Amino acid sequence: MEVASKTILLIEDEEAHAEFVRRAFEGTGSKWEIHHVVSIKEALKWLDGNKSNPPSVIIADYLLPDGTGLEITKGATSPEEVGIPLIILTAHGSERLAVRSLKSGAMDYVVKTAEGLQELPWTVERVLREWEHIRERRRAEKELKRYVKELERANRDLDDFTSTVSHDLRAPLRSIQAFITLLMEDYADVLDETGRGYLERVKEAAERMNRQIEDLLILSRVGRKFVEVETVDLNELLEEIKEDLSARIAERKGEVVVAGKLPIISTQRVWMKELLTNLIDNGLKFNRAEKPMVEVSCEEREKAYLFKVRDNGIGIEEEHLDSIFKVFERLHPASEYEGTGAGLAICKRIVEELGGSIWVESKPGEGSTFFFSIPRESQCTS
Repeated sequence: MEVASKTILLIEDEEAHAEFVRRAFEGTGSKWEIHHVVSIKEALKWLDGNKSNPPSVIIADYLLPDGTGLEITKGATSPEEVGIPLIILTAHGSERLAVRSLKSGAMDYVVKTAEGLQELPWTVERVLREWEHIRERRRAEKELKRYVKELERANRDLDDFTSTVSHDLRAPLRSIQAFITLLMEDYADVLDETGRGYLERVKEAAERMNRQIEDLLILSRVGRKFVEVETVDLNELLEEIKEDLSARIAERKGEVVVAGKLPIISTQRVWMKELLTNLIDNGLKFNRAEKPMVEVSCEEREKAYLFKVRDNGIGIEEEHLDSIFKVFERLHPASEYEGTGAGLAICKRIVEELGGSIWVESKPGEGSTFFFSIPRESQCTS
């Protein structure tokens, strides 16, 4: 099978050096077609007439009658901008010329000695391999940009969809809740105890569905919304969470404490707050102790932060330790403990988006300890 020839555009005004180049390539056994011109003007004219079939490589003398070989780059600053791999030939090599050549988009430069010209074919082969790597990288970068654009569009579509669904689901819910309120206020004397009980149950179901919609929205936003990484003092954040949960803490006569001191880390503040709030709130909620207690601590390891959120609550049966992280998974009836069952699913999603993992150790009647780890270097996988 005949090997297709590769074309070299040689820009060299000294015939003796051009002949050395020809002989060097003839001696390799490879099939090279060399098109020789003596000036920048001729080279640009030839390139213009061969746009559909450009050369594999350009070899240009640095000093030519109408300029320097670098003028073939037309002001480029990288090989990608030149579009064709360029090698500069020079009679006198210097570090300054090497730097200038590379900054102008040349792939390499060769000193015009007998040894340098003899090794020119191998230099060209190496440059072509490097050029192929550059082209592969450029294709990969273009593909990545395309994927990023598609992902951004998909995220916008998802935002639009979730907002529409949220609005469309909540609109009838608001009507149901409004009419239930009217019925309970205006027809309380007409309805018997059983009728009022039915209305109360419908009202609770509507409120529960509203909370489920909100939890689904939160779950869908993890990893897409509020992804800015910032420096967060977790001690200050915990004080903010305790203030937000002050009503539940007071109602349960509970306590939220920190064992030691929490670190200052780079993370997504909104989701770290959501994560800790859910775990602390669960520790207070699923608790029958006279004084519910939730303790938060952090162990700084070489590559990760290991957080612990320990409570003295009701605990979890061993067979349920994995299933509690599923969406809307409830271990207790809504009448006994409020909530939708989505809180721990949200926690798991947040931790995974932060590049970590979450698990729990628990025994019924002895409380639970939730562990989650996040990398020290990067707290975001999106």
